[in-house]
Amino acid sequence: MPYSTTLQFSQRTGLATRVIDENVGTGDNSATAYDLDNDNIIASSYSLGHAPSGSNAFTALTETTHYTLDAESGRITLVAAGVTALGTDILYAHYSFVKDYSNTVISNLIDEADDEIDLLTGRRWETATSVVEYIDGDRKPAYPTTDAPYAFNIDPPNQLILLNKPVTQVDFVYFLNQPIDVGFFFNFDAGTSAFTDRTDEVNSSTEAPFTLFDNAPATGDIVYIGSSNRFLGLHVNLSTVGIGASTIDWEYWNGTAWTDLTETDDTTGASIFTASGFFTWTFPYGWDTTTVNSASAYWVRGTLTDNYTTDPICATVTIRDGMNLIVEPRDYTFDSYGRLVITGQTVSDGRRNIRVDYRYGMATTPTYITELSVLTAAIKLATQISGGSYDDATSYQLGTKQVGIGEAWVNLKQVISEYKARVDEIYNMIGRRVNVEVI
Repeated sequence: MPYSTTLQFSQRTGLATRVIDENVGTGDNSATAYDLDNDNIIASSYSLGHAPSGSNAFTALTETTHYTLDAESGRITLVAAGVTALGTDILYAHYSFVKDYSNTVISNLIDEADDEIDLLTGRRWETATSVVEYIDGDRKPAYPTTDAPYAFNIDPPNQLILLNKPVTQVDFVYFLNQPIDVGFFFNFDAGTSAFTDRTDEVNSSTEAPFTLFDNAPATGDIVYIGSSNRFLGLHVNLSTVGIGASTIDWEYWNGTAWTDLTETDDTTGASIFTASGFFTWTFPYGWDTTTVNSASAYWVRGTLTDNYTTDPICATVTIRDGMNLIVEPRDYTFDSYGRLVITGQTVSDGRRNIRVDYRYGMATTPTYITELSVLTAAIKLATQISGGSYDDATSYQLGTKQVGIGEAWVNLKQVISEYKARVDEIYNMIGRRVNVEVI
């Protein structure tokens, strides 16, 4: 959710022009198409109503139920219920518009501004969101890293620093194994109830690639992936990516039944085999071993629920995020600034051997962040405008009288300067992110 809305932007910058009770047209019990006098309508600024001629007692129309509005063109389309509601009344509109910039353009500027705010402050200022972060374990140098009396590590033991702030909740902390081979990999043909063992193929780049699910995949076919360790992700390398609106239902065995996994693509399309890459899932509570095709393991399975137009062909699969240890909540503490302290376990040396699933953000966006979002986006827009050209007159003369209105360039320069000064004030108040590198 953005830190500011397009309506807040247009109002606070003074770019919005407000139109009240525009007479759009008169209904005739059949017409569906009407046009506003202006385009580039701002989202959440408009409402439609109707009233008999000579009356100002308006009856509101509801978007979607009665009408649709194309904001960029100002075109109104009444649906059947809207035609009936309008009858032969006059259609009125109340809205705000920006002369030269559409709601979409302004929204994109706000998105860019919000990304900058996150980067420069190192914090998220909206509703909390979930993230998965990988961290290197304690580094134990082979030589002293301080002056006398020499020490090998000046960092507090078992302390980790999370990148995203403010941290509101730590869901899971895992100590991970390095990527490992797949223990078992089976294709399952639902039509014949036959398994095909593809374990050797997925574990070796020298083996011939194979078609996932079956030689001719169909809805209901399954891939089974098993390991002696619980694991939270897969890296899939495809020699041919799948094409089509395919879907896969991923599940795990919870001791009594196959249960849905909640997967997240690190590479878009990886979990449905339309791209090579990495995908993960949240912790599967109660995950237990079971036997599939005479092999006992911790299993996940993916069931094809919609067919491909081009079938995916697999080269290799690697198990990622194999769990060496799940750190229990009683064994760690954290604060909102991202410090995570492991109290009940020793953090091992390693690269990307710790995974933390957590949430960060705020309950509501502070008003000063909304202002910062508007100002940052406004600076971008004003800079774009100043890069254009002007053919506006800067002075007028009538007889002996002459009036000068000034150069638009000068006005824009002053606006940008004032906006930047206020932006700096806000950053000085909330603080900027500091990156420290030790050489």
